[in-house]
This record gives sequence, structure tokens and C-alpha cells, in this order.
Amino acid sequence: MLQKLLAAAFAGMIITVFMQVAARNILQEPLIWSLDVAQLLFAWCIFLGAALALRWGEHYTLELVPAHWRVVTSLIAVFAHCASAVVVGVLFFNGWIFADMGFSRFAPAIGISEFWFFLPIPLSGGVMILF
Repeated sequence: MLQKLLAAAFAGMIITVFMQVAARNILQEPLIWSLDVAQLLFAWCIFLGAALALRWGEHYTLELVPAHWRVVTSLIAVFAHCASAVVVGVLFFNGWIFADMGFSRFAPAIGISEFWFFLPIPLSGGVMILF
């Protein structure tokens, strides 16, 4: 379900940016709301996409040692999982603080609270915890 939601958000972002470029270059009339909508969809795609990538084990990896060095490879994997847990904790706990700051600010072009721009940060941390 998350994959379908991300696909729809990505498609919406592509359509919004296309409309923005077309309106500006063809109609010579910018769509004021399009930048905010594209940024909103971008934030949701990036953070929830990162959670999905964690679930699938598709984050960037770097092979530092040969694969047949099993003990060293295992130690590096343990370190990587611990470091990931720290990042997930920061996203989840500090993300709520950041999102809370957005309640008092509004995106002028679309008239919604900036909370919705920052909400994907703690949500992605929460989804990563579930995964």
C-alpha cells in the first residue's frame, strides 16, 4: 500500500512540475501554488521512500572488505544497524519537535500549515521503526 501511495505522490509531483514549467514557458503565467505543492509532495516522497527502502534493504551500501571476510562483514553490519537505529530515533523523536514548529507557520500560496511539510519526517521514522 505504501508503494502505491508513493507512486501516486510521485506522479502528482511530476504532473505539478510539468504544469508549472508549461504555464511559465508557454502561457507566460506562473502557477503560484505549484511550487508549494511540488515541495510538499517531494518531502513525502523522500521520507516515506526512505522508509520503504529500509524495509527492502535497498539503501546505499559500500563494500569495504571482501565478502569472504565474514566476521568483519558481520561486525560492519551490526555497526550499520546500530547507526541506522540512531538515525531512525532522531527522525522519529526530533521530527515531531520540528513538525510541531510548523503549526504556527503557513504556506502562503496554498494556505495550509507547514506542519504538513514537516510531518513526513517523524512519520518516516515511525514507519522505519515498524519495519
